Amino acid sequence: MSMCAHRWSLTDIRSGYLVVEGCRHCGARGTYFSTEFAAPKEDYWDEPHHWQHLFSSQAVTFNLRCDKCGEVVDLKDVVGLQLCTMHDASCDVARLQAELGEGSSVYVALCSDSTHETTGTCVSEAGIKALNEYFNQRLRREGKQIVVVPCTKCKNLDRCQAIVIADSGLIEL
Repeated sequence: MSMCAHRWSLTDIRSGYLVVEGCRHCGARGTYFSTEFAAPKEDYWDEPHHWQHLFSSQAVTFNLRCDKCGEVVDLKDVVGLQLCTMHDASCDVARLQAELGEGSSVYVALCSDSTHETTGTCVSEAGIKALNEYFNQRLRREGKQIVVVPCTKCKNLDRCQAIVIADSGLIEL
């Protein structure tokens, strides 16, 4: 465990697309990050699933590197980040956004298994911790806070109202 008071910077920045697919037969959902020129939209079979394109959005992925000690947090399990704009009181993320109040923001770190039924895993705790440190390290306004949570906190990603972060410039604000 590092005793460094980390000062995180973005590294390994990649621009591309967040792609969400669904199986026509069982309703499974899958999410991935693509660096192709255009978002893939073809249906395909991957037994037992028949995957269909549901949604895509420009997105950015990256890792974090500490400028002080050189530690790198590999965020390969994060396929995108989205800013919560939902107001559904039955959703943990929307409730957290309401509790934090004006001037604060909640970002959802999206993993590849958006239903969490296939793998049962989500974004790592180390990744969530480093993302929270990164987003809050430059805040100077009192009462402002940025909270990053894993997508397991969303009530239903299919109904989630959010803005997918598509530009590393938005992350570096």
